[in-house]
Amino acid sequence: MRGARRLNALLGLLPRYHTDRRWNAKTIQAVVRAVQSLVPDLLARHGQTAGRTTLSVGSPVGVRMILPRANARGLYIHFHGGAWVMGNARLDDGITRPIARDCGVLVAAVNFHNAVDDRLDVTLDGCRTTVKWLVEHLAELQVERIILGGESSGAHLAAEALLHLRECGKAQAVAGFVSMCGGFDLTGSESLRRSSGKSLVIDGPSALRNLQRLTRSLNGREAKGPLFADLSGLPPALLIAGALDPIIDDSLSMARQWQQQSSNADCVIFPEAPHGFNRFPTKLAARANRLVREWISRTIATAESSS
Repeated sequence: MRGARRLNALLGLLPRYHTDRRWNAKTIQAVVRAVQSLVPDLLARHGQTAGRTTLSVGSPVGVRMILPRANARGLYIHFHGGAWVMGNARLDDGITRPIARDCGVLVAAVNFHNAVDDRLDVTLDGCRTTVKWLVEHLAELQVERIILGGESSGAHLAAEALLHLRECGKAQAVAGFVSMCGGFDLTGSESLRRSSGKSLVIDGPSALRNLQRLTRSLNGREAKGPLFADLSGLPPALLIAGALDPIIDDSLSMARQWQQQSSNADCVIFPEAPHGFNRFPTKLAARANRLVREWISRTIATAESSS
């Protein structure tokens, strides 16, 4: 906890990221692409990845497949964070590679459309199509069970993909859902609306404006977010959030609704933790990431024993 407080003191001195500034996202994304083009892809070099591409309406969606050491016990489908407008699957190797290694699962990290054009509808369509394609090819991937998950905005995409699978009658293979600092209320949760520019890591009012920009491309319930969907009949869920996160209410409300309607949701709040805290070099982050891996392993084992 002491390390987390020291890090928070440092974060308090740094400028907050404004998620509604598109030049911001484009600049960061260009830097990420440039660095990744210069730095060797170590997972690919060591034969630990296998790239796949699925097609969606609009443009192809890449899937970064990370291989476990032995035969896969299941498939973990991961959606990266980045406020829907930046990031990519390779950036999450530090999160997804340990999941493949420690949980013995094949990881499919989705490189979806980053909505710098404010077309969140295109992003959603690509994610839903990709997950549906993966479910339809489980035999080819030699797995039977799926865990869906993501971080921040990625958790929202994972939830929408799960709801889509249920609508298509293809959710039987999904054994669980996991969220890290997820965003589920696209109308702006109470904690986000109360937040200010002093919140750590991200600027709260900017995050609310970002939601208002992105949801213009959506209609009906989707424009409000998965928090407002029917959450009955869904698989077990683990939702993790930080106590200092301006969107903490998203996780709390989603967990409460999930538990009320499906009776199988757990929510863990980490003290002294800002948004995206699991990516920082603290013992708190290590504990949160370990909790996710332990939960995935346990959930798959439970599904195996009941089959």
